[in-house]
Amino acid sequence: MAKLLVLTLIGLTGISIGLGADSWSYCSNCADGPLRWTGDCASGKSQSPIDITSTNATYKSFSAWNLQNYGKTLSANFTQMNTGSALKVSIPENMFFVNGGGLAGNYTTAQFHLHWGPSNKKGSEHYLDGQQFSAEIHFVSYNVKYPNLTYAATKSDGLAVLGVFLEVGSANPAYDKFLNYASKVVNKSATVHVPAFPFSPLFPSNTSKFYRYQGSLTTPGCYESVTWTVFHDVVEISSSQVSAMRRLMMNGTDYIGENYRPTQDLHTRTVYASFDVPAATQTPTVDGPVDSAVGVKMSTGLLLLMLFGTLIFY
Repeated sequence: MAKLLVLTLIGLTGISIGLGADSWSYCSNCADGPLRWTGDCASGKSQSPIDITSTNATYKSFSAWNLQNYGKTLSANFTQMNTGSALKVSIPENMFFVNGGGLAGNYTTAQFHLHWGPSNKKGSEHYLDGQQFSAEIHFVSYNVKYPNLTYAATKSDGLAVLGVFLEVGSANPAYDKFLNYASKVVNKSATVHVPAFPFSPLFPSNTSKFYRYQGSLTTPGCYESVTWTVFHDVVEISSSQVSAMRRLMMNGTDYIGENYRPTQDLHTRTVYASFDVPAATQTPTVDGPVDSAVGVKMSTGLLLLMLFGTLIFY
C-alpha cells in the first residue's frame, strides 16, 4: 500500500459537516497527524474513540430502540462520496429517525461512513477489550430540535452515532447495496447516486446488546457532542468487500489507509452496557449474512450430553 500522505480536508472527515478548515491527517508521524490535532482534540476530556473494557462497563436498563424506517426501502436516492479520507453515504434528512435506546430526544439520520485499515486485523476506531476489528461503520444522526447537522455538532446533545464493528468473514449482500458502487468513487470528491436500501440488514441481528458513553467526533474539531452507541455483536463482510474500500484514493496516487483515530483516555466517564456483561459471553457474536434457510447450531456441551445419554441407554 502506498504510504499515507497528509490529507488536506475542508470540514470534518467522515462526518463532513463543513466545520473547520485546518489541514490534518491520519499520518501518525506527520506534523498534522492525530497526536498533533489541536483544540478539543488535544484538550477535551470526553474524546472518542475509546477501548471499551466490557467488564468495567456499568449495567443500565435502556428503553427499546425505535429505528424508524431503518427496515424500509424508501423512494429516494442516496449520495455516495469519496471524501478523500472515508467512504460516506449521505441520506435525505427527515427520512430515517433514531429514538429510544435511552437517547434523550429524536434524531434524524444524515449519513453513514466507514473506517478501515490496511489489513484485516485493524481498521475499527473503537476497540472492544483490546481487540480492534477489520472496519467500523458509523450512522450519524442529529437532534431534530436543532436546524441542521452543522449546528447540532456544536451542542452537547446534538449528535447520536451508532457504531457497528465489521469483521472479515463471509460475503454480506446487504453491504453490496453501496459497496458495489465504490468503484465509481475511487477518486477523491467523486460522487455517485445509489438507490435507496434498508439499513437494518447492516446491523447485528441483536441490537439490544450495546455500549453507551458520551464522547466526541473522531475528526477535527473533535466536538464533544456525541452520544455514542457501539453494538456488542459484530457483522461479517468479505475480504473483497473491505478491499473495495481500500481501493479508494486520497489523491491521484495514494490510497486511503488507516483512516481511524487512536483510542482516547476515558478519564472520569462511565461506559454503560445494556446487558449484564459478566453473565454474557465475553466474545461478541459474529453475524454472517442473513440466510433464508433456518440454520441449527449445536453447542459442544449439548452434543456431549446427547452422546452421554446414548451410552447410558445403549
